[in-house]
Amino acid sequence: MKRRQLNKRAETIVGRFALAALGALSIGAMSFVVLRDFSAPAITAAAHLPALPSARPPEPPNAAPEAAREPQERADRNISREGYTLVSAGALFVPSSFASADGTFDLLIHFHGNAELVAESVAAAGLSALVLVVNVGVGSGAYDTRYAAPAMLDFDVARVVETAAARGLRGARLGRLALAAWSAGYGAIGRILARDEAFSRVSAVLLCDALHSNFVDKGSREVDMERIAPFVRFAEKAAAGEKLFVMTHSEIGEFRYATTTETSDAILRVIGIERSRTIGWPDRPSFPLGRAVMSTERWLEQRSEARRGELRIAGYRGFKEDDHIAHLAQMSSTVLPSLVEYWKRR
Repeated sequence: MKRRQLNKRAETIVGRFALAALGALSIGAMSFVVLRDFSAPAITAAAHLPALPSARPPEPPNAAPEAAREPQERADRNISREGYTLVSAGALFVPSSFASADGTFDLLIHFHGNAELVAESVAAAGLSALVLVVNVGVGSGAYDTRYAAPAMLDFDVARVVETAAARGLRGARLGRLALAAWSAGYGAIGRILARDEAFSRVSAVLLCDALHSNFVDKGSREVDMERIAPFVRFAEKAAAGEKLFVMTHSEIGEFRYATTTETSDAILRVIGIERSRTIGWPDRPSFPLGRAVMSTERWLEQRSEARRGELRIAGYRGFKEDDHIAHLAQMSSTVLPSLVEYWKRR
């Protein structure tokens, strides 16, 4: 089956569930968490004074006010976790796994795919982050075009901060930033990483069967490295332990442009890493929506792996539409666990 047919059917399925998710959800009631006990340190006694008959010992001169000894309220105590909020071209979710004691929040921006599925995957993986899922159209060009303006990422992040505060996160401010994409969504990430300031801000990149390129000429299948240069640079940083780069790919063929297998091979050649053969079956999603996005269940079966530093590239069998969709449906057990562990170590 040609890649154009696969993409058309996949986009139809993803679009249907994305619209269903956006239409069915609404912001609901507040949820509350147990207060942590942050007691003020004890005040030491005053210096010894000569004993006086019938006199009471003096009070400590700098006794802490009663209010200062009360537990501090968590910044996320009153945050609304229900539903989503439209932010710019995306939907902002507060997963059940999110927590923030002081208002600082990590942010995962995911490009392309069923919004509710991505949010549920983040919760299932146990990632403590807000999630913005952006869908702007069919094909990588739509994502590339939207983020061609250097200020667009800043605009999205500023709106997320405002929305987080409006949903009840006291003192909301951005911590770490990760970018993820499925299928055509890599177009946004490539454009963002092409700018040095944005490149330095991004902590991690997760690609779920995403990243294509042109060929150098029509007579060969040599990958145009200029087009994927920002990803290569980020992957090099990850191999050196400075960033996190995780990529999964299928075996889907395409005669018009480089496949995800070919682009991942090109990245590994530049860095000087060889694949190792392996066999594995990532956990299937435990939530119903993870299965509902497929017309037939075709779960991932790993064939190869490459690792160095904080770089991970995993190859999976499959060349059909649902094999492609499985990379999105199983992101809670493929790419997201690496981000959870990476941020725990940082």
